[in-house]
Amino acid sequence: MQCRSRSYRKSIMKVLFGGHIKIGNQEASLFKAFTELRVDLSIINFEDHFKLSFLNRAFNKAGFTKVPRYFGVRSLNENLIKQALTSRPDFILLFKPILILPETVRRLARVAKVYSWYPDYILFPKTCSSYFYEAIPLYDCHFSFSPENANGLLEYGAKKSIFLPCAADISCHMPVKVTEEEKKSLGADIVFVGTFVNEERFWYLEKLCQEGYNLKIYGNSWRKCAPNSCLVKTGCIQFRQVCCKEMSKVFNASKIVLSFLRKHNKDVLTCRSYEIPACGAFMLHERTPEAVKLFREDQEASFFDSYEEMKKKIDFFLKNEDLRLKVAQAGYKKIVEGGHLFTNRIQDIITAHHKLSRG
Repeated sequence: MQCRSRSYRKSIMKVLFGGHIKIGNQEASLFKAFTELRVDLSIINFEDHFKLSFLNRAFNKAGFTKVPRYFGVRSLNENLIKQALTSRPDFILLFKPILILPETVRRLARVAKVYSWYPDYILFPKTCSSYFYEAIPLYDCHFSFSPENANGLLEYGAKKSIFLPCAADISCHMPVKVTEEEKKSLGADIVFVGTFVNEERFWYLEKLCQEGYNLKIYGNSWRKCAPNSCLVKTGCIQFRQVCCKEMSKVFNASKIVLSFLRKHNKDVLTCRSYEIPACGAFMLHERTPEAVKLFREDQEASFFDSYEEMKKKIDFFLKNEDLRLKVAQAGYKKIVEGGHLFTNRIQDIITAHHKLSRG
């Protein structure tokens, strides 16, 4: 499939972009960002060429191998090569290409520069694949959501590895008006949107529930909570996902939005670090040097190191609405005007491509 921006010219850069493009995910945001820029864009949506079978899912879940294997990827790889030969791009960008075979990367490299953008921690094998581990040295450059992962890719033989964090998509993450009814049905004093993980995010949220805070939780895998959990018994868990504009509504219907990091992923910033303030919401974020460097503390976002500090900040900002709204507005401005949109990240990749092409 080929998509050309309205400002298309024959002389502009040609790009082939591949990933699992679905509404509300990073690949969809990248696709939209590419179309806003002056590029001649071709895409291959992995969703159109690969479906994870029940048997494949069961095989990986059973733990027969430490690193997941994926079966039936040949069609995807053949179509990717065909698309590259047809479009003849200046570079190929593949987002989390764990389904792409090493032999495919070798063939693509004869056509153009080949880059990956990997969002997870490379030393955590459950989110990777044997194909990607083998192919790491074959890519011309890897971009990564975390500095820790950028270093990890070098350990696996990457030629070049660059820290390039997530970003916001202002067509998806934006301030929206909510009615009083939506504030009641969607929002709460405190809200968290994210996957269940049995670490600080669960322990802290459970304690907030036990202490009687008005709280709502959205995201995957929260049915793993024990039935006697306060979060389950009091109805804090909504047992559904929200994304894009509905997530924006949830954030704008709430007073404080919590942002937790995944320890196994070695997170220092996550996509929520950008999405929450882009929605004009007040963000209370786990403290890391990178997060504090990005946002001025208690001016553009607020931070915590412990449950006690998180609770203290919650109590303070619930009582100080004017300051809370001021911080939220400043955080919004930092993201939207400070170079933290997906269009900015694409421009960073294009700049890196020019440098790599010059050798």
